[in-house]
Amino acid sequence: MTVYPSVDLHMHTTYSDGLDTPTELVAKASQLGVWNLAITDHDAVDGLPEAIEAGRRYAVYVMSGTEFTVQFEDYHDIHILGYAFDPANAALTACLQRMQDARLERGLEILRRVNDMLRQEGRAPIEEQRVLARAQGAVARPHLAHELVEQGCVETFQDAFQEYLIPCDVPKATLSPQDAFALVADAGGVCSLAHPGTLSTNPQEIERLLSTFARMGMVGVEAYHHCHQPSFIDFLRDCARRHDLIATGGSDYHGRPQGAMLGFLNFDQPVPESVWDDLTAACDKRSS
Repeated sequence: MTVYPSVDLHMHTTYSDGLDTPTELVAKASQLGVWNLAITDHDAVDGLPEAIEAGRRYAVYVMSGTEFTVQFEDYHDIHILGYAFDPANAALTACLQRMQDARLERGLEILRRVNDMLRQEGRAPIEEQRVLARAQGAVARPHLAHELVEQGCVETFQDAFQEYLIPCDVPKATLSPQDAFALVADAGGVCSLAHPGTLSTNPQEIERLLSTFARMGMVGVEAYHHCHQPSFIDFLRDCARRHDLIATGGSDYHGRPQGAMLGFLNFDQPVPESVWDDLTAACDKRSS
């Protein structure tokens, strides 16, 4: 029996490093039958009003969401998903604006470095205004990758990253996990650790991080993600039970031809509906 997706708690739009506008993403979700979703652009909620309006037109419920980049110990690129917060909260919006300003400057610096490489190769540089128009918000590496492909500098996104974007990378601005948890909690929401399988393959280390972050106020862990094997999903679900966390999940869809599929962990396994029920229950518990 074919199983179709109905929920997705992790996806990106042109307001961070996705290729679909919020309206396009919500329309795609509607076509698939994904009626409950959270758009989690990196350090941004600017696409949320458009997504909510599109949700009204397409009968899709759009929960507020974002994906913070935090630094902890020797980990410089941990991602924390925030959900169901008030996007107008002053402290949260001020922090996200600072992060967006830093992301824009990072993206433009990467662009400058890429253009230096292109000039050295005798190629035409990428026009900054084209990138800014494509991005709609802070410039991210996928926006530059798209331009590199369109200009014929490379054939694929992967080639763009390997040949230009990784060599020209610039460190990200980050928060502490405590700051991210507190900001979201004060805005009425909850946090979950995104795709922990990208941080370590050591189960003891993952459990240590989950235990530590749970004590700091984290509520969930993204057990369901396309980079997690079934055995690792089972391990994360067990960890969640041991540390009184909920298991969240999402496709981490970016709109790329190759990559995660909206609503799915892989081609025949949708994001389970349980993640929506558990998340909304945790939000209700937090607000009561």
